[in-house]
Amino acid sequence: MASFAANRFAVRGRLVHATETPCVLEYVEDGLVVVDGGAIVAVAKDTPSVEALLRDGDPGVVVELAATDFLVPGLVDCHVHAAQYAYTGTATDKPLMEWLQHYTFPAERRCADVAYARRVYEKLVDRLLANGTTCSAMYATIHVAATKVLVDVCLEKGHRCVVGKVCMDRNGAEGYEETTAAALAGTEAVIEYVKARQPGAAPKTRVVQPCVVPRFIPTCTLPLLAGLGELAKKHDCWVQSHASETPDEMAFVESLHPGRSDSSIFDDAGLLTDKCVMAHCVYLDENELGLFAKRKCGVACCPLSNAVFSLSEGTNAFPLKRAHARGVPVGLGTDIAGGYATSMLSACRHAVVASKHAANEPDVDYRDAFWTATLGGARALGLGDTLGSFAVGKQFDACKIRCEAGVYDTFPECIPDGTPRLHIDFEQFLNLGDDRNVAAVFVQGRLVKGAV
Repeated sequence: MASFAANRFAVRGRLVHATETPCVLEYVEDGLVVVDGGAIVAVAKDTPSVEALLRDGDPGVVVELAATDFLVPGLVDCHVHAAQYAYTGTATDKPLMEWLQHYTFPAERRCADVAYARRVYEKLVDRLLANGTTCSAMYATIHVAATKVLVDVCLEKGHRCVVGKVCMDRNGAEGYEETTAAALAGTEAVIEYVKARQPGAAPKTRVVQPCVVPRFIPTCTLPLLAGLGELAKKHDCWVQSHASETPDEMAFVESLHPGRSDSSIFDDAGLLTDKCVMAHCVYLDENELGLFAKRKCGVACCPLSNAVFSLSEGTNAFPLKRAHARGVPVGLGTDIAGGYATSMLSACRHAVVASKHAANEPDVDYRDAFWTATLGGARALGLGDTLGSFAVGKQFDACKIRCEAGVYDTFPECIPDGTPRLHIDFEQFLNLGDDRNVAAVFVQGRLVKGAV
């Protein structure tokens, strides 16, 4: 990585980012983003404004993008199981509840060995950053020490995340279950550790945000859920879990709580908040979508793992655009390792494909998917005013995209008349690109991958 440590700097070149209107992007042919102390302090979006800002605006060190490069906001992955990274790309042969017992709980149990946990977490975070994922919502394991290691790794490498200790006081596996009291005490210990590791940081601009993590309803008793709700309120912190994801999971919940849904149980515990993100939510009904919108609770749509595990079993895919229209904050997630691809580009592509198989739902195109993977994901995590676009006051989490990286071929002479080259370059990257196109990555103004 090239040395780059300027506190105040500017990036000039082509930009593509989300607007405040759901699924609408803005393309800028000549833009300038000025960064100071990790935050965006000025933006210009046309050549005269750029020249004026360069002349009068004290931009600091100016980084000029190549003519075929462009800048995008960092990608936001709303659903990652960090310990499961160890078996990513395998274990795709069983339904959810069997999968947990056969693959997941044994892999997570191994993180009692903190040296092993660190090795997995370092490789995971390196991979996420290499793919341009600057922020993720991560599940650790039930182990307090290993969860603290994940916090340390993210801070060391500069990966922004929402992270917490997984809680499960029933229906786990041999050697992988805890008491209610231990789950609550361990969760609070991790919350306090996250805050102590970032003294003086404003809550919304912490690189690592603390989180309470009830794994899902089948593994959490009502007293545990209530206690986690109290901790989330006490510490004003984030919440992650899963809701309405598979028929076997929902049948299990029905056997434990007849007549109750995941959503109502979480809501009674005070866990559906504007800092909560629930994964999958394939089976949310209209009333539940309304409840999520009312609570401003986010959804992590995970189209690849939904397909791999046939979570929807022939029913519609998650209604992404309808949920946007209802006011539900929706982001995309890889669901590592239930989803075998670690790149958010894969999540974008599968969101598009899944929409084609959803009856009576609007199609999702590449622009909709990218919006959802950036500002949509930030909103789903309750960070929409902090991340996800190039707006003054937001954190500078960004990726420099290099079109001419040898990953695919470009033919500028074939661009239709009247179509800007940037539109074609962006669509090709979304559909064909990979980590080799991600030439540089910034998180909070810090260069964490590549060179400028």
